[in-house]
This record gives sequence, structure tokens and C-alpha cells, in this order.
Amino acid sequence: MTHHKTEEGSIVLEVEKATESSHSHVSGPVCNIPEHAKKHSNPMAIGFGAFALGAFLVGITNAGIVTELPQGVMGVALGFSGMGQFVCGIFEMVAGNTFAATTMLTYAGFWISYGVMFSSGAGFMSAVTAEGAEGLHELHNVVGLWQIAFAVPSFIFFIGTFKQPWIIRAVLLQVFLTFFFGGLGGLTGVVGLTKAGAWISFTLSLTAWYVMSAILLEEEKVLKLPFF
Repeated sequence: MTHHKTEEGSIVLEVEKATESSHSHVSGPVCNIPEHAKKHSNPMAIGFGAFALGAFLVGITNAGIVTELPQGVMGVALGFSGMGQFVCGIFEMVAGNTFAATTMLTYAGFWISYGVMFSSGAGFMSAVTAEGAEGLHELHNVVGLWQIAFAVPSFIFFIGTFKQPWIIRAVLLQVFLTFFFGGLGGLTGVVGLTKAGAWISFTLSLTAWYVMSAILLEEEKVLKLPFF
């Protein structure tokens, strides 16, 4: 016996009972929403938002605007930026968007590694500070090399945006420049390069937040921001 509603767009529970070898079979819930009425989410909103918040905190910290937030930055890196971009990357992969999935999962790895490296529980910072000036020099070299390593795929991603809107190109260009200048600053010891990377990280956060806002506000039919 089957019980269902005939209203279009409703979600009904159909129960079928059949006798076969003295056993009953009961089917599970059935979605009766027509394909044209189904709404698919855009995971890029959380991806850009997650990157924006992390880049904002890293930027104002490395630029010297605020210096009392190291644990806050690491908490955001692990709890929101890394997790948000990881979730976004997985959904984009399922949707078949290879480019978006690769970029989001790459930067999810960046934020997770950032949080792990600089958290007190990892012991990395205590180990290098215990060696004094020599340890601090090695720390700058490691962080510089780490950022240069992420600058390489970022440049590839930037090239991959040449047929995408200008605002997306601007995001990936700023990501590349953030890693590039930050990496050079760490390897050379030139503070000006590190601060340049920090300020670019700050402007990157504003651009990424704009993309997030454009996606969300248009979907909610509140405002259509120009997607350059």
C-alpha cells in the first residue's frame, strides 16, 4: 500500500509493503521535489569568506597594527579558515569543478599548517625560541620558504583565472603577492617586504569579502553587486 500526496513540490514518505518469503519490505523517504525546483548551494561563498577572515587577521598582525592576537589568528586558521575552505573544496570536487576544488583545498592546507606550526601545543615555536638568535633566524628562513612554496601554486592558479571575472583574478593575484613578498621577507630578513606582504593580505581580505557578499546578496535577492 502506498500513501502519498500529489501536490507538486512536496516531500512525501511512500511506504510499500510486499510479501516475499514471509518478509516485508519498507522503502525509505522519497523526495518528490521536481528537478527544476531544487536549489543548489554555492560553496564558494564560505570559501571566500573563510579566506577573507584569515587573511584579514594575518595582515593586521604582520603589518604591526595589532600584535596581541597570535592565538586568535591560529584559532581562526584552524577553526574557520582551514575548515571552511576544506568543506568548500570537497563540495566543489563533488560538483566536478576541478580548478575551484584544487585552489580551495590547497589553501585549506595552508591555514591548517599555519595553525599547527604556530600553536603552542605543537612545540615548534618553543623549540626555535630556545635557541635564541640563531633559532629566530632559522624560524624566518623556514617561514619564508613555506610561503614561497605556497606562492608557486598560487601563481599557477592566477594564470588559470585569465578567462574568469576580473575580481577573481584580483583575488588570486593578491594571494600570490602575499605569499611572494612574505616569503622573500622571511628569507632575506627585510622587514619592508614582510610588511608589504601583510598589507596585500589586508587588501586581499577586502576583495575576498566583496566576492562573498556578491554571491550571498544576489542569491538572497537583496542586492546585485557588480561582478567585474
